[in-house]
Amino acid sequence: MGVRLVAWGVGLALVAASLGSSTSAAPPDPLVSVWYRGRPAGVPHAEDLAELRDAGFSGVTWPVSSTVGMAELTRLAEQAGLAVVLRPDDKPLTPLSALKPGDRPTLLALPAAMIAPIAWRAVGHGARVLSLDAGQAEGAGLTDPATGKRAGWVVVAAAMARQFRVNGALIGELGVMPPVLFERPPPPTLDVVLLEARKSWVVVATNAGGTRIRAVVRLPHDVPYAIWLNLLNGATLSMLAEPTGPKWNLDLEAYAARVYVIDKTLR
Repeated sequence: MGVRLVAWGVGLALVAASLGSSTSAAPPDPLVSVWYRGRPAGVPHAEDLAELRDAGFSGVTWPVSSTVGMAELTRLAEQAGLAVVLRPDDKPLTPLSALKPGDRPTLLALPAAMIAPIAWRAVGHGARVLSLDAGQAEGAGLTDPATGKRAGWVVVAAAMARQFRVNGALIGELGVMPPVLFERPPPPTLDVVLLEARKSWVVVATNAGGTRIRAVVRLPHDVPYAIWLNLLNGATLSMLAEPTGPKWNLDLEAYAARVYVIDKTLR
C-alpha cells in the first residue's frame, strides 16, 4: 500500500507530485497525526515512526520546509503504514481559533486537558486532519523530557486517533447545519454545533473553560430527541420532546467534549 500524502495548500501539490503521489480537491480522510521533525531535525528515523504507530497514531506531520529529508520520510512512513501530512509551521489552535480551524489545523499537545475540547471543537467546525505538536525539535515527541516517561497528552490524543479510525467514514461525511438555539446566551467557553451525515445527526459540545456549564439547547424539529450515543464513552442521552424540537438540558463539566450521534430513522 502506497503512502498517503496530505498536502497543505496549492503549493504543496507540486511537492507531493515530486514524491510520486497526487493530490486532489476532495476533502482529506479524517486523520490524527503527530508532528515529527526528525532526529536531528530534518533526518527521519524508522524507529521514531514505529513508536508513533505503536502509540496509536495513523499519520506523521512533517514540516514542508525540510525538503532534504522529505523523500526519506515518505519512504519510511510507507514502511510504517503511516500517512504523511505536509505542513508549514503555523500558529496552533486556541479555543477561539478552533471555531474557524480550516481542515488541517495544528494543536499543541500540552496541556493534556485541553486536547479533547479544542480538537473536537475544531472537528465540529470542519477540521478533518489534526496534527498534534509536542513542541520538541527532535524525536517522536512522545516522551516528557522532564521525567523521561510517556507524556500525559499521548493517551488523550491516541484515544482521539482511535475514534478517527473507527468512525472516520462518519466524520468525513459531516456537514454543518444552522446554529442551535440557546434559551440564554451561552458563556464564550461553550460551543455546541449540530452536524449532519447521510444517515446520522451528530452534536458536538465542548467546554474549553475551567468551570462547569449548564445550558438549555434547542434543536430543529426534524432531529430526533432520543436515544443519542456518546461516541467518546458509550453513554446515552435522551432529550426532552417538545413541539418545536428536542430540548437538551446540557450539563458539561470543565474541559469536556461530548460527541453524540443518533440515527436519522429514529423518531
